[in-house]
Amino acid sequence: MIGMVHPDPLAILAGWADDLNTIFPNEAAAWRSRFPSLGSVPVIGRRAGSDYVVENLLMLQPDLVLVSRFNAGPVESDGSTAFLRSLTRAGLNVAVIDFAQAPLKDTVPSLRILSQLLGQEARGEETVSFYQATLKRITETFGDQVAAPTDLVFHSHAGVMPCCASIGRGSFADLAALVGGHSIAADVLPTSVGPINLEYMLTRQPDVYIATGGLKGEASGGISIGANVTEAQARDSLIQIVSDPGIAELYAVQTKRAYALWHGLNETPLHLVALEALAGWLNPGMKDAFDADKTLAEFRRRFPLLPQDGVYTVALDPSA
Repeated sequence: MIGMVHPDPLAILAGWADDLNTIFPNEAAAWRSRFPSLGSVPVIGRRAGSDYVVENLLMLQPDLVLVSRFNAGPVESDGSTAFLRSLTRAGLNVAVIDFAQAPLKDTVPSLRILSQLLGQEARGEETVSFYQATLKRITETFGDQVAAPTDLVFHSHAGVMPCCASIGRGSFADLAALVGGHSIAADVLPTSVGPINLEYMLTRQPDVYIATGGLKGEASGGISIGANVTEAQARDSLIQIVSDPGIAELYAVQTKRAYALWHGLNETPLHLVALEALAGWLNPGMKDAFDADKTLAEFRRRFPLLPQDGVYTVALDPSA
């Protein structure tokens, strides 16, 4: 993400969380194979707000700490959070940037804040222009559709977590809504994300089923997708997920409108790859107008630090 606004992000990286190694080890391996120096970057931990993380940050004394909305914690009446206050009281400079919770609202401001803080305004505006142009192309291709939204279900971390974690609002659900989709989890979840049961999914029978995951799930039956994963490997893992006796009863699976996304797409402006895939999956009559692989290739061309191999979206049936 920093590499989208800075020419040499590794030179300014003082430390990082352990998310990549823990959740998406294949991505971490792809980065380390190309940039061995990452192995010596201090790991500050994962649980934002824990004494362990705060102590590590105090030892590092970075010039800037970047925090997502999720890791910042619940916002209180003064607009701050307990974690942010603990950092600022210790004399650390903190910025909250986010691409996941409200991607269509927060991405451009986050890119601009980040580029300004790093003294890379010109490069940041180039990235913003590319992002906005790509978003405009996808939304204008979709056009002003008047049909009722297509019901879909997101099955987050399919095969790894108990059935079924889902996304009702924000993140991928907001992207789906932009191109004619409606997450059925939004109708029952009191929060943006949370569990829905299989019985509810079978009762609602959404038109489209979308699993998310990453290579962490390979050994435990989840979706293998992301860096250095082939299309065949990703599809085989999706086939295993939708072969579950309950999931297999979904109308979307039986009509082969089942798909998978790399869950990490929601963490950076790469969510446009997910948006383009969703546009084609939700609108099969227009699927030839959208090409998520081409969009991913353009991201890789513009930002060569990104892993250059692997698929991040896959369909159960390539023709669906």
